[in-house]
Amino acid sequence: MKMFLFVIVLTFSTFGTVCGVSTTDYKNLQKTLMTNYSNKVRPVQDQDDTVYVMTSFILADLNDVDAVQQRLVTTAYLRIIWIDEFLQWDKYTTGVERLYFKQKDIWIPDIVLKNGVNKFEELGGEFYYLAVSPNGEVEWLPYLVFESKCDIDITYFPFDTQVCDITFISWSFTKLEVNMTLFEDSPSVDFYDFVENSVWGIKSTGARRSQSDFADSTVTFTLHLHRKPLYYVMNLILPVVLLGVISLLVFVIPADAGEKMSFAVTVFLSFAVFLSIISMQLPVNSEKTSLLGVYLVFQMSIAVATIIVSAFQLRLHHRCEERKVGTFYRGIVRIERCLRCVKSCSDKNSKKKYDWRNDSYEPKVDYDDVGWKDVSSAIDFVCFWTMLFFEIIVTTVLVVYMNNGIS
Repeated sequence: MKMFLFVIVLTFSTFGTVCGVSTTDYKNLQKTLMTNYSNKVRPVQDQDDTVYVMTSFILADLNDVDAVQQRLVTTAYLRIIWIDEFLQWDKYTTGVERLYFKQKDIWIPDIVLKNGVNKFEELGGEFYYLAVSPNGEVEWLPYLVFESKCDIDITYFPFDTQVCDITFISWSFTKLEVNMTLFEDSPSVDFYDFVENSVWGIKSTGARRSQSDFADSTVTFTLHLHRKPLYYVMNLILPVVLLGVISLLVFVIPADAGEKMSFAVTVFLSFAVFLSIISMQLPVNSEKTSLLGVYLVFQMSIAVATIIVSAFQLRLHHRCEERKVGTFYRGIVRIERCLRCVKSCSDKNSKKKYDWRNDSYEPKVDYDDVGWKDVSSAIDFVCFWTMLFFEIIVTTVLVVYMNNGIS
């Protein structure tokens, strides 16, 4: 029993000798390391050597993707590690396994956000402490809100995917002096208490560094983003498609109702409102055009054509019946009656049409007996089915192209 107690006491006394560090020892080690130390000199004994700075990007929040300003806003911190040859000690003789220094007291690489939208700012701040290991390894974790440029491709809005780069550069030093590189044994882009964005999701991430020795010393972290389209489908695309269907009802309203023109103008103004809403959410870009914007312009063109046709149709509807109907308008009536199957189009020369139900012949439809109200009705019928055909074709093409954008 005495031997067991002796071993326990010996163990704890040895542990206290090795790991127990007094405040005085800690201060003396810091003071010794800071003697003749300069934070303006690269931390290598041979100034011809290169300082290798390993970096990774730890994402905490995807704040915003501003399509109008073409800007990506993220909350993240960089994990930056390098070797400082002037801050090395023997941890076995000193018992100190880690020291902490203020950011302003030791050398740090002058890393800035290269593709930022604001002015150049130093990473970190005076209140940051940097952890230093006995082998001189310095770990720096500057935490900031980064605002970087991002070239937004609006072609497939709102089913678009974006590729945004966040590039950091050692601004003053060449790559032969400070070489920014990536960790080999850990992911270059990681997540820390990440909060999912309600509009944008992250498909994948990537990172790369500058390859040439004569290029700038940079590292680039890439975020592949995809927009969540549900909000835009429910509040933008679906109303526009329904408005396109409603606009066809102009040709269903009777000319005598008196509401034909007002209804057509109201639909046109509705499309104009939706176009302005989309324009506010897209960047000013003459090189890339949103397919949804093109679709809206098409719908507005249909609405304008509807207004023009309705105006002429109302004039024809109220034209004096004594005025003779021209050949062109008779042709429209012929097409309308053909489509309605009032007369078989293939049997134009027969004077009578056989009625199988009553076992008798119908008299030939007299196209000479055509009034202006018949012309007005024929215009409604022909335009309705023509516009509906174009609506279906264009909407189908839009869906196909959007699907290609998603895939």
